[in-house]
Amino acid sequence: MDIESVMGELRNVVESQLRIAGSDPAVAAAGEAVLAALEPAMHRVAFDLAEQAAAEVSAQLPTSSVDVVLSDGQPMLVVRPSTEAVKISTEDCDARMTVRLPEDLKGDLEAAASEFGDSVNAFVVRALSGSADAFRKSSRSTFEGTVET
Repeated sequence: MDIESVMGELRNVVESQLRIAGSDPAVAAAGEAVLAALEPAMHRVAFDLAEQAAAEVSAQLPTSSVDVVLSDGQPMLVVRPSTEAVKISTEDCDARMTVRLPEDLKGDLEAAASEFGDSVNAFVVRALSGSADAFRKSSRSTFEGTVET
């Protein structure tokens, strides 16, 4: 995120409004004071928006986590593979469901399950569980964490 470009836009808007007042030094001084007062607030708003965006994106990516980090004083979203594995026991799976799917998808599922050392059933149960969990998380309108400025 580029906070400085947003601050530049704000400065341009305020300066164009100040031009309407003509060349009154008191108005120009007041405008500069307003801009100086708004800058820290705008930085805080940018960090809050980055935090909310990270929470939203993280809720929609069940296999990843999204963090807000500072890079050269600018907030940046970093997506990492989740360290939290979906824990599900396939031992007590009593419910059954028949799913019709394309042959190539079936092959992809078998290959992916094999790569993870899982049965197709265990792989699909974990994937569905992660997707259902992500859906539940994304339906919430709250987020956790803070960014201190």
